[in-house]
Amino acid sequence: MDGRETVPMMLYLRLIGARLRAQTQYPVAFLAELVGFGTVTALEFMAVVLLLRSFHSVHGWALPEIAILYGISSSSLGIAELIGRGFDAPFEQLMQTGRFDMVLTRPLGAFFQVLATEFQLRRLGRVVQGWLALAYGLLHAPIRWDVARVLLLPIGQISGVAIYLSLIVIGATICFWTIRTPDVMHMFTDGGNVLLSYPLSIYSRPIRAIFTFVVPLAFINYPLALTLLGKADPHGFPAQLAWASPLVAAVFFGMTLAFWRFGVGRYTSAGS
Repeated sequence: MDGRETVPMMLYLRLIGARLRAQTQYPVAFLAELVGFGTVTALEFMAVVLLLRSFHSVHGWALPEIAILYGISSSSLGIAELIGRGFDAPFEQLMQTGRFDMVLTRPLGAFFQVLATEFQLRRLGRVVQGWLALAYGLLHAPIRWDVARVLLLPIGQISGVAIYLSLIVIGATICFWTIRTPDVMHMFTDGGNVLLSYPLSIYSRPIRAIFTFVVPLAFINYPLALTLLGKADPHGFPAQLAWASPLVAAVFFGMTLAFWRFGVGRYTSAGS
């Protein structure tokens, strides 16, 4: 965000409300898109189910436990895509057509304007199927519920959304130099969601280090699942780090905003 960014939440809600009304103007078409998108993304979980039907467990994690990993990650990605859609393809079009110049001439900050550009409600299909997988896992996995575990669920969800949203914004910021979002960013969002569908302990040490200390995807679901299930990581990853997920997400999002401001400052407009 730049110096003009004092995000007027009421204005944001009004803009998003207008976009929702436009998207639901034809309810049959909207429902078809919603169900279709949810069905396509649900196939990801079906692949996991088929794998578990053959091997029964992955590194000691049974299907309900894998469902918790998948459900937290997939629903977090879905909410991030729903909120941050403006930083994806619509932002690429702004850059490629030179219309980002107009964004900079308006009295509101560029981050807020791009955020309010799009709110893709059909992404709710991924969110719902992720929540259904999570509900299945929570109902069938051996969890000893207490207040701490109940509190960790929404905390983990919000942290996961912030980390995925940060990656989407990083991809948009790179557009200031490349005009389009590099495909490698999809490796961290869509690919990251696939990676997080399985316990982090199955990956090699370099992969675990990258997705813990460089791109903190591991904090989206792994320590939270360890805590919920009372499991111990064979490589020593502390389950207590589930409580650090909000801090990690906040720091990562703060660094992303600083990178966004740097990118906006280096933007030279379509006419130069």
